[in-house]
Amino acid sequence: MLRQWLIPFVAVLVALAGIGGFLINSDRTQAVVADKQALTDVTPSIQHHTHTDLQKSGRRLDEINQVIASRVPQLSGLQSANARRGSGEPWNDPALNHLYQQIRNQKLTLWFPRNGEPFSIWVGNPEKIVDGKKVYQHAETLQNSVALINQLPFPVRIWFYGTRDQSNPELGECIEAVAEIKNLDGVKFSYCRINERGYEALRNIPQLQDLEILHSHLDDTALEQIAQMDGLRRLHLHFGKKKMDSAVAEKILDLPHLEDLKLCMPLVPERATSFWKKLSGCSELVALEVDCGTVKQDVLVKFLKDGDHQKLEKWVVRNVSPRKKLSDAFVLAPQLTSLKIPSGSTEEMSYLLEKLASDLPGMTNLIIGWDTGMHLTGDEARQALRQLGRFKNLQECHVPITLPDAYSLQPLTRLSQLESFYCKDLNLNQETLLLLAQMPSLKSLDVNALNFGEESAHLLPWLSNVEQIEIRAPSSLTDERLALLDTLPQLSRLIWCDIAIQEPVPLTPEARKKYPHIEFDICGN
Repeated sequence: MLRQWLIPFVAVLVALAGIGGFLINSDRTQAVVADKQALTDVTPSIQHHTHTDLQKSGRRLDEINQVIASRVPQLSGLQSANARRGSGEPWNDPALNHLYQQIRNQKLTLWFPRNGEPFSIWVGNPEKIVDGKKVYQHAETLQNSVALINQLPFPVRIWFYGTRDQSNPELGECIEAVAEIKNLDGVKFSYCRINERGYEALRNIPQLQDLEILHSHLDDTALEQIAQMDGLRRLHLHFGKKKMDSAVAEKILDLPHLEDLKLCMPLVPERATSFWKKLSGCSELVALEVDCGTVKQDVLVKFLKDGDHQKLEKWVVRNVSPRKKLSDAFVLAPQLTSLKIPSGSTEEMSYLLEKLASDLPGMTNLIIGWDTGMHLTGDEARQALRQLGRFKNLQECHVPITLPDAYSLQPLTRLSQLESFYCKDLNLNQETLLLLAQMPSLKSLDVNALNFGEESAHLLPWLSNVEQIEIRAPSSLTDERLALLDTLPQLSRLIWCDIAIQEPVPLTPEARKKYPHIEFDICGN
């Protein structure tokens, strides 16, 4: 009996002795390093640390240990910022720089990928003066560039950009030149006038899969042509306030391979119901955004119940707040990972979060409201943040929450992929920075004010992937805080969201010149 107890007891003593030896050796090592440092000083001095100093140092060490303890489990699965931005993208190949310059020499602009958009070649309004008059050269410019564009080793999108007053010429012949581009990814029009010849040319491009027409010429004849482009997989149309023939618009829904549909078109309520009924039969849809005026919640519920939406991943819901019937029906789109929906009452928003967390925990993007409407406060806000903590894959969230206190952010520290989130009244101070430092993937922050000083210097570098900060109270940004923000390794942009301020007046010109790698901007610019 004694032997049974003796063996484990001795093992424990040995273990404790080993730990003690490690600590002693560690202390000895630190002492040797300290002694060596003292010997190298020409005029060594004795430093007296007050109790307050020791308390501050202890607190900083505790906070750093807390950050490390939170982030270490995720670090092995995270790529460095440099790795993510590396030269793996084909357009970052230095060997292409000469070709890029040749394309630019043709009066074309290159638009490198961002926010998930493809590599684009931007055609503005190239012009020359002949006999004192402007002559536009869209067709000539593209025809001279096709051979160069075809040398690019990846798909490209041609983006035509006109004038907001639509004073630019009609596009027809130049669109025919687009058909000669072998690696065509798509065509986009913004503020353009497209004539019948142009739409016929688009219809005759066999490789066209992506078409986007925004604030440009659209009518029933154009819709008839678009409805015959059987190869389209992505179609984004914005009609503005112009009323269209609803029966013709519904023909678009017959496109056999349509996966991504964005449609802004005013419809009378009676026709909207018919449109959504036919839309429910589009079982290949992966992404959907339809704004055709006010529709009843029951119409969207019926859309989900009557159709097969096993492939639907992204949905922007317009003009319908998240009432309980609709919240319950989202489960019928089991692959839904991105949802944007107007805000409703606090009760409705709380119910929506609860249902999504239960039924669709794989959500990556969740946006409720657009900075308007009611905000969740107090215990409702705390519960909402706890629900958000259940979405393990969440990357972006914008939920109208008024932050009750810093500790309420704790559930978000479990989200290793979270890149951005919105909370009203989020201030950057010692308490919030300690929690934000535990979110390893944060790329952008939307904050009310900056309320930190030197006491937070050890926490700021842990915001290692933050590239952009929007500041609602720009007067809280001082030269001293800018110097501290510069310790964020990836910070490249600061934005004020105060329309009363036209320039970054809180900062001295000297401070702005000191950090040329940081861009200063104003919301909406």
